[in-house]
Amino acid sequence: MRKRRVVHISTKMIHLNAKIISRGGEKPQSAVASAAYRSGTKIYCEYDGEIKDFSRKGHVIYSEILLPEYAPKEFADRSVLWNAVENFEKGSRAQLSREIEFSLPCELDADERLKAAKKLAEFFRDKGMVVDMNLHNPDHKNPNPHCHLMLTMRPFQKDGTFLEKKCWREYDLDKNSQKIPTKKGNDYKSHKVYATDWDDKGNVEKWRALWADIETDFYKKNGYEITAEHRSFERQGIDLLPTIHMGAAVTAMERRGIKTEIGNMNREIKKINALIISSMENVERLTDKIAFLEKEKKAIERDEEKETQTQESKPDTLISILMEWQQNRSTFIQDNNIRQRMDTKTGNIKDFSAMVAFLQSQKIETLEDLLKMVEDTKKLRSDNIHNQRELNAKRKKMSNIVDIYQAYKPYAEYLKKYESLSGRQKQSYYDKNADKIETALSYRTGLKNMSGTDKLLPKTWKKELDGLKAESAKITHDLAKDDAILGELAEIADKVAMVQRAKAKQNEILPNLGEEKRIKKERGSYGRE
Repeated sequence: MRKRRVVHISTKMIHLNAKIISRGGEKPQSAVASAAYRSGTKIYCEYDGEIKDFSRKGHVIYSEILLPEYAPKEFADRSVLWNAVENFEKGSRAQLSREIEFSLPCELDADERLKAAKKLAEFFRDKGMVVDMNLHNPDHKNPNPHCHLMLTMRPFQKDGTFLEKKCWREYDLDKNSQKIPTKKGNDYKSHKVYATDWDDKGNVEKWRALWADIETDFYKKNGYEITAEHRSFERQGIDLLPTIHMGAAVTAMERRGIKTEIGNMNREIKKINALIISSMENVERLTDKIAFLEKEKKAIERDEEKETQTQESKPDTLISILMEWQQNRSTFIQDNNIRQRMDTKTGNIKDFSAMVAFLQSQKIETLEDLLKMVEDTKKLRSDNIHNQRELNAKRKKMSNIVDIYQAYKPYAEYLKKYESLSGRQKQSYYDKNADKIETALSYRTGLKNMSGTDKLLPKTWKKELDGLKAESAKITHDLAKDDAILGELAEIADKVAMVQRAKAKQNEILPNLGEEKRIKKERGSYGRE
């Protein structure tokens, strides 16, 4: 039985996001609260006079603060660090911290994951930022190791204080070092000068590439032939679909055994990618076989005798080649040892009638027809993958909305009751149910932002999602059909190539056998004389 070639996909996509923690926006944030949450600790916030207590939070497996040059030593204390940031930034919309959140490779052990994360953290420290590093692993049964880096937004001066201005105005000068007036003449041309490059728009892409390089190095170091990649499959020119990143709410639901729309979508994507990889394998087989058959065709055309024969008669069709092999398999090679060896390689053609029927139904007669069918099918596959990719983008949004609504429902009553109360009753109810109320508010805000409406429309959302799922199922069916066609073509190309090889071997052997008989006959006659 022929060993099937396997296409190995040894590229793994990284996950790294960057965001700003600020007092601005619909839901103002606190650097102290964010740090307490990510480290699973209790910290008093001087800015609002509240205790941020997340000491009951589990799965924080490592915490460390990395200090750059000129940073005060006391900033190694998380409470001192982030209270200093809160007190320095006075604005109501002030940016307090930049957070880098990234997944850690499950293939590595805990020590290697820590070393990899620390290497990225040291990059930011060496840039002049204080780095508050926290590693999480919420579920050991279904591991999701990841790291949070909270970074300061301002560089330090030599005296250990924050730089007052992150940017300033600088005048443009002419060749005589004189200021250049504007067209209106009421001012001078100028440009902004930034103290650092930390806010450059292209930084996130660079940081993602850096983490991909670090992750790849650690894979190689630990014996894995895996390349981490920060670019999407589409940007790499790879016809595979990326899985959808699950947020905290969806991840928590899946962890509790609750099937989510995003989770289901990811499971479907994995099945689709398996179909795509299978078709890639078949294309690779077809490419090899067609290259061989084209080479054989050119060799025949170079042979004058066979060329004359070709001109006088109609070229063999793929069906006639298969029929010839099926009918005359045992007579191709007369030498018993060679026949056994060839039969071991080729064997009988299975489902011969089905192959012939397939060729007839698809109107495939020649090698050129076969090649055209392959190219057409590849094009259809590529179009289907493109359509699926676009569909997934729409489905991702609706799946998130439906999942967040499902996460919101258990807490909705707490929020509804809270909003119905007033005065001391309202405050008292909040004090008793603060976590549930805040969770409900967070989910409702998320639903508003994603759906673009204040109304909760679960039936409408579900109907739209069901329509998108139906479209996705059709494309998946088409991809499976494309893979089946490519698989059938690959099998036919295999058999045709086997016939050509056997006939070529026959042409090599039989003339030699004839020559041996002639020599023996001559020698016999000479001996009798």
